[in-house]
Amino acid sequence: MLKRNWHYIYTALVILIDFILLNLSFILAIYLRFSELRSPLDYWQPWVFINVLFFPLALALGVYRNIFNSSLDNQKIHLKKFTYYLALFIMSYLFMIKGHQYSRGVVVIFLMTQYVLLELAHSILNRINRHMFRKGYGSKNVLIVGTDVSASRFAEHLQDLYGDYYKIQGFIANGTPHRHDPMIIPRIVGKYENVEELISTSDIKEVFIVSDSMMQKKYEPIRKACEAHHVNVKMVSPYIKNLMHQIKVKDVTGVPLTTVNGRKRYDYWNAKLKRAFDLVVVLLAGTVLLPVGLIIALLIKLTSKGPVFFKQKRALYKGGPEFWFYKFRTMYENADELKEKYWSQNETNGALFKMKKDPRVTPIGRFLRKYSLDEIPQFINVLKGEMSIVGPRPLPVSDFNKLQNGSINYDWYQKRGKAKPGITGLWQISGRSNLSFEEMCLLDLYYIENQSIFFDLEILFETIPVVFMGKGAY
Repeated sequence: MLKRNWHYIYTALVILIDFILLNLSFILAIYLRFSELRSPLDYWQPWVFINVLFFPLALALGVYRNIFNSSLDNQKIHLKKFTYYLALFIMSYLFMIKGHQYSRGVVVIFLMTQYVLLELAHSILNRINRHMFRKGYGSKNVLIVGTDVSASRFAEHLQDLYGDYYKIQGFIANGTPHRHDPMIIPRIVGKYENVEELISTSDIKEVFIVSDSMMQKKYEPIRKACEAHHVNVKMVSPYIKNLMHQIKVKDVTGVPLTTVNGRKRYDYWNAKLKRAFDLVVVLLAGTVLLPVGLIIALLIKLTSKGPVFFKQKRALYKGGPEFWFYKFRTMYENADELKEKYWSQNETNGALFKMKKDPRVTPIGRFLRKYSLDEIPQFINVLKGEMSIVGPRPLPVSDFNKLQNGSINYDWYQKRGKAKPGITGLWQISGRSNLSFEEMCLLDLYYIENQSIFFDLEILFETIPVVFMGKGAY
């Protein structure tokens, strides 16, 4: 029972210890700040606020998302973000209640103490968890389909990032005659026809198919064998290397091929909840963005000829549902005509066109793009139900003709169509224009697989500093 439920036990244990240490830090801060003995109850208002705030804030920042197999470095980064936002909310709360009687020194000491104690606790618990993995508690026996250099590199990344969480039991030849990686040859345990037997004898929990093609007919025997034994099978792209090191990616990014029981029902209610979430965000943000939008519209009209709004037919993939996409105009009137002229200077690949010093952009447009203010009209798309606040980025329909099948397969990027397009998303907070088209697609697929309201909140929290810093935008 302990082995089977270690994942849940460990996560609950981390949350409980963090909660206890958070309260202990607050009490210690009061005693460290004042020489004379004071009761923590004198600070009952901020103390209650911290306790109420703790769990929702931690969830929104992704502190406990997949913490079971998260690296210690990843956890430390999230704890720093938690401390930063905790400080912001506490100071805002004290300002709102006019809490002048509460010492700011106590708050500072509390923030420093809770971070030190939480980081220490996570370090100890992480070591315990890794030890339990080696003993077989919570770890997964996995197979890798593929025997080329890509499969070998994927295996190295898997071991490097997740240690003994994923225990590779061997490699399966994919049936196509090609050169095997010399490092893999001794670890080849069979071919397609041996999958079902290997799953039973090696207690396999997950199968990774490393391939640049998602043509599922080729892998149908593996998928059927995995479904028969309730084993997860995931398609992984060779382009995955950089993404597995992303702080936001806490598990292997790819596309699950097996059908999870109850997933359709979950997706239905998650879609309803997501729509309600979108409308709430639009209504709350609208009070601030409406006057800002009016000022921007006036500036655009005064500084260049043309309409205030730019609209364009966009979709998530070639042949997918199209809709009119709205932005504030940031370019001169003949921008689309000039795109063909400058396409040879495109600084990315696939169906994306990006230039750091795009001559088509107006001076005010450059400022709007840097801080993502040109995206404000997309709230209209959200209200119409064409877009969501968080989701994959829709691309200009005209640019899909530039996409060459081979740089990334159509069947990979078409999977982005399983979600509604979004204003912000995982790729925007992971590098924006600094990412390749392949990486953008894979991050979208990871988001779709792990989609939830809490993940959306995490992305929204991450979007705020990215927008203010203007990182990766041009």
